[in-house]
This record gives sequence, C-alpha cells and structure tokens, in this order.
Amino acid sequence: MAGTDVKILVGICSMRENDKFFASVSDFIKQCKGKYHVDVIVKKWTPLPDAQNYIADCFLLGGYDYLLLLDDDHDGHTVDMLDALIAANTYMATIKTHSRHYPYVTALWKWVDGLNDEGKCFVGIEDGEGYQTVDMTGFPMTLLRRDLFHLLDRPFFQPKSYGGVEWATDRFFCERLAKIGIKPVGVFTHCLNHDGITKDNVQQLRYKERMSEKQKIMLIVEDYKKRITQKGV
Repeated sequence: MAGTDVKILVGICSMRENDKFFASVSDFIKQCKGKYHVDVIVKKWTPLPDAQNYIADCFLLGGYDYLLLLDDDHDGHTVDMLDALIAANTYMATIKTHSRHYPYVTALWKWVDGLNDEGKCFVGIEDGEGYQTVDMTGFPMTLLRRDLFHLLDRPFFQPKSYGGVEWATDRFFCERLAKIGIKPVGVFTHCLNHDGITKDNVQQLRYKERMSEKQKIMLIVEDYKKRITQKGV
C-alpha cells in the first residue's frame, strides 16, 4: 500500500482556540495532498475521552488505515513527520516533542524504578535517537494503526488521574498496550513544537529557568541571613 492508497483520518480534540495550531494543520494537509488520502475531523468542547472515542468510531466506520491524533497546542506539522510515523511500521508511533512546563522534558517516556513513593515514575528520554520503543507517549502527533483497535476493548480511551491531571487518557492507553505486549515507538528523527517550545530554543529556555530558580534560592538565603542577624541584634 502506498501513496494515495493510504487512507488517514486526522483526529483533533480541541478545547481551545489556537489559530497557530490550525494554520499549521492546514499547511500540513496541503503537503499531504497527492501523497496520502487524508480527511480531518475536529471534535470541540467535548471531554477528552468522549471526543477521542467518537473520533475512533468514525475512523473505524470510515475504513481508514491510520488514525493520526493531534493535540491542539502544537505546531510545525510536516508531511515528513507523517512519512516517519508510517515508516515506523508499528501499532502506535509518536513524534518527539517537549512538555510545556519546565524542565521541558522530552515527552516520550520510560518507566524508571525507585524515584518516588510509588516505586517508579515516568522519565523523559532525552538521549533518544531514530526509532525507539518507549513506555508512554501523549498524543501530540500520534499515528495509530487500524489493527491496534482490533486488540482493544471499548471504550478505547479512558481517563486516569496522575500528576494532578484528571482527564488525561494517554497513560491508561499505554498501560493497556503494555498488558498485551505492545510498546509505542517514539520517533526521535523529528521534533514537533509545543506551545512555543522548539528543538531550537529548549536548551535556552531550560537555562533561563535554572538561572531564575537559582536567583530565587539566593534571595531566600539572603532573607534568612537578614532575619537571623536581626534576631541576633
């Protein structure tokens, strides 16, 4: 199967107005024209699990080969990224991006034991290269192959609370895959922009935040010294 014989449904769950994202998607769809058969569905202002399950039903009913899920706070989508996702030749593949909050970790994660009270936690893979299996990804630009859904019970997407987030579905989805012996593949060959965090500025932003934190600590220390001195007087 090649070229326009490949049918892809682009699924977007949107809870915000983001012109930059939709402009990026529009340009991305133009790049795909003539290379892939691409349709787009946008489900707005709907709880994430409900929106994702609705899109998954449309995907299966429509006879598509792949479901491409896009988060609505990213930009910089290219057809080269889609090519790389398809070339991964796996059930689930995700393009590298960074978290939107400091320390802006790579949002392709592995389980690491002994780092918290739960005994293990997810850590971003900062040194990943090429194609690499991971333990968890979000859905920033994630390609799901049709036969994956034949292995899962409905509802496909369900929320699981973690890290203060009540509505996220990515962890539950990846844990379900792990139970049937499937790991997502992280695609490190490209990097999607996330809310202003890019491969070109992430190191600079990390440095700026570290310096800011250092200054805050220094101010706290100086204030403490002043208080101690005043009490001594």
